[in-house]
Amino acid sequence: MNSSLYDYTDKSVRNAGTAAIVYGVAALVSALLEWLQFFLYHRVSSGDSLDHSWLSQQWLEHTPGRSATALVVGVLAAAISGILAAGIFRRSKIAIVLMLLVVIVLQLHTWFILHSISGSFVSIIVAAFLVRGAARIFERPIEDDVSHRPQV
Repeated sequence: MNSSLYDYTDKSVRNAGTAAIVYGVAALVSALLEWLQFFLYHRVSSGDSLDHSWLSQQWLEHTPGRSATALVVGVLAAAISGILAAGIFRRSKIAIVLMLLVVIVLQLHTWFILHSISGSFVSIIVAAFLVRGAARIFERPIEDDVSHRPQV
């Protein structure tokens, strides 16, 4: 038994699972904010103090189809992240690779299709935690095999 005051166990896998949960929560919050923006820009205004060209542009950017699509994608990303996080906590190699792919594909879509840098910081941080957790998950069986070999 280790009598050290500090626990030096590697928490990479647990941090990767937590990062997957945080990514899912961020996707859900983003989807809800998009849904709220739809209602914000699609209400009847009572005054003429607003710049109508700006309001018209915002109205075109937050159409019902775009808002519904963003809401569905956000909810799906949150659900997938939660399911994969459960797999990551159980040290599933498939779950951590799929979660890494989800983060990378959604961010590449944001960069190259939507021409936006939104979410880049969160995606990079989450991907870093996932890569570190994946490295730990994939090296774990090698360590177990080495420790169970008979001594010659």
